[in-house]
Amino acid sequence: MDEHALRVLEFHKLKDILSQFAVSPLGREAIQSLAPSLSLEEIRFALREVTEMVRLWETNRPLPLEGFYDIRESLGRSLLSGAMLDPSEILIIGETCAATVRIRKAVEGIQNDAPHIQIYGRRLIPHPEIEKAINKVFDEKKQIRDSASHELSRVRKSIHLQRGALVRRLERLMRGRLKDYMQESYYTQREGRYVLPIDARYQNKLRGIIHDRSTTGTTVFIEPLELVEDGNRLKSLHREEEIEIRKILCALTALIGQYYDELLYNLEIFRQLDLIAAKARFSFKHQMNAPVMVENTISIVNGRHPLLLVQHGKVRVVPLNLRFEPETRGLVITGPNTGGKTVVLKTIGLLALMAQCGMHIPADDSTELPVFRSIGADIGDEQSLEQSLSTFSSHITNIRSIIEKTGSGSLVLLDELGSGTDPAEGGALAGAILKQLHEKGAMYFVTTHLQDLKVFAHQTEGVENGSMEFDLQSLQPTFAFTMGLPGQSNAIQIAGRLGLPDSIIQDAKKNLQHRGAAPEDLLTQLGEELRASNAQRQEAEREFEKAKNLRIERENRMRKARNEANDVIQRAERKAQGVIRELERRLEQLDKQERGYQKQWKEKLERLVERSSESAPAETVLTSLRGELEQAKTVFAQGKHEPVVETFEREDWSWDQLKPNVRVRIGGLTEPGTVTKLWPDKGELEVSVSSMNLRIKSERVLAVLAPKKKNTKVKTGGINVDRPQSIEYQLDIHGMTVDEMTPLLQKFIDHAFLSNIPYVIIVHGHGTGTLRRAVRQFLKDNPVVTSYENGSEYEGGSGVTVARFQPAGAALSQTTK
Repeated sequence: MDEHALRVLEFHKLKDILSQFAVSPLGREAIQSLAPSLSLEEIRFALREVTEMVRLWETNRPLPLEGFYDIRESLGRSLLSGAMLDPSEILIIGETCAATVRIRKAVEGIQNDAPHIQIYGRRLIPHPEIEKAINKVFDEKKQIRDSASHELSRVRKSIHLQRGALVRRLERLMRGRLKDYMQESYYTQREGRYVLPIDARYQNKLRGIIHDRSTTGTTVFIEPLELVEDGNRLKSLHREEEIEIRKILCALTALIGQYYDELLYNLEIFRQLDLIAAKARFSFKHQMNAPVMVENTISIVNGRHPLLLVQHGKVRVVPLNLRFEPETRGLVITGPNTGGKTVVLKTIGLLALMAQCGMHIPADDSTELPVFRSIGADIGDEQSLEQSLSTFSSHITNIRSIIEKTGSGSLVLLDELGSGTDPAEGGALAGAILKQLHEKGAMYFVTTHLQDLKVFAHQTEGVENGSMEFDLQSLQPTFAFTMGLPGQSNAIQIAGRLGLPDSIIQDAKKNLQHRGAAPEDLLTQLGEELRASNAQRQEAEREFEKAKNLRIERENRMRKARNEANDVIQRAERKAQGVIRELERRLEQLDKQERGYQKQWKEKLERLVERSSESAPAETVLTSLRGELEQAKTVFAQGKHEPVVETFEREDWSWDQLKPNVRVRIGGLTEPGTVTKLWPDKGELEVSVSSMNLRIKSERVLAVLAPKKKNTKVKTGGINVDRPQSIEYQLDIHGMTVDEMTPLLQKFIDHAFLSNIPYVIIVHGHGTGTLRRAVRQFLKDNPVVTSYENGSEYEGGSGVTVARFQPAGAALSQTTK
């Protein structure tokens, strides 16, 4: 396609808008390289793909395209021998592999609605071995696991032990001989070395290495000489850790490099899917449609300029309607200035470009467009200052280039043809240009004010006139296009409306008559007749639309009636199921009552045996038994069955008390149950009793029970304390407020201390530092905490705080004193 035509039609602006709907750099790159296709089958195929993607959006099943990245550079470096990708690069590759699995899963079951899109998804190659390897190395917080390798696990354990020993020696020095020399009672790190803040006045009294000074010069940070060896050992262990991590990352990089071709193939599929999805989102948002691609004709139904549509919305943009008969090749558009002629040209050009790029267009789905082999456009006032060309000369230069490239199947758009020079010469030249285009078999659209071109269109077979409407009462253009009728400039009428003296207006009309204005009068008469015809057609269309709406309304009522009938049937089925459940409940109750009667009769039989051995006369015993039997028969015949007596009494409870894992007492069962699910709106719940799940009505719940006590008692220093059954070494309070984290931190410190572990890790993040300061103030005021410090580089650095405790027994003994 001609680059000049693409520029004046502002196709680059359309691509910029489309790029906003892509989710990845790959998709945006594909959009920027988008170019019109010349293959009819290729265009139809691309339009079907977009239509399928729109259908997925309409049915709320969009593909999960988020999560894949442009990893081409990283993949290229993975092929180098001994290369090591950064952890961030490896994690992004892992996320891209995970996106592959998500998309493959999402395309399952869309064969009927999106068969072409499904093929893309099924072509994606999953790489579970890469995902598994990455998940083995990195944890959920994207940190390298201790278990990434046996050597790393060993080294990190040694680091923890060495750091613990070094810190304990620091603490002894702080409490001992260096206590009076310290500026503040804490230790810190400088350049990976543990140091103490010493008052500068006493620095010469200590043997050690000075690593830093405070900005005021009052504090020096000294590593005591007796700790240098321990510090060297810790530094050496950190170096071993770095070497092992590098080995792990190099192994991962080599594994990724083995699948270079397959991963690159997946990226190409991602790129194409993102391009199709961007087209679909653009279409879905602005209610676009796929045009019908045909041969050698054009029909635009309610077409709108896409850039104006995005800027102003569908309602404010006047639609364009035009249709060429099979033998029609050209259209001459006339009308007043600022009436929208240029917009018509750009709308035709942009709709053609969009369609040939496989995009839906802002027009009705009955719009028909051909495949243009080339598109040439000369639009707007252009001057070439470098070549010293006037506007007229610049237009002629562009038109010459267009004619040279034009042939059968070309689209030519010429704005204000013949302007910028003498009207007579301009009209003659413009007519010759149109004749040349017509003979070459091009399809052309021309705007002009020249009377000669109106006559050319009227007299030439295969060329039509068209006009832009103008409201003479308001002196405003309507921007509506009328096919088959030439337009008028209306310059004299507009001048009169704008207040030009009447004498001048009358003279102008006389001058126009002398030059032969009869055609203008005829145009006016034809225009009135055409507007009357259009009014009748619009009335017929409104009646047709009304009839269509009535038919749709009738179908909706029938559909609603069918849905209501289905609802009635479903409610009846649910009611029947409820009756069945109630009958089953009653049968269960009768079974319980029967067992109760059997128990009562057994007891009476036992009493009968006992009475048979008594000294009372047999007649007395027999009479008594007969009376009991008659009484039981009467009760049973009257249906006065005694209810089964509950073993437990009913207690008051509320739905607010019922939550998962809460224990409840259930009527008719001796064992308590544990709540697993709740349906408050149905008054039902599911409970687990003796490894069985039962769904029961809420009426069967007799009581809500207190939770079981899980803590065991530990006796320390003569005091009984609760020891937690599980020990947590780390607390994550990242993102909390100080008020939210304080009770959690208090409980965490208490449990950790009672578990007699030497230290804990508190993750608070960097942020503004407020949370870190609050944590450390809390630790400073807590009597069981002996010291605190930043975490190591791999623990999170200053984003975490490591707190250390004194032995639990010693602390408790101090507390009891």
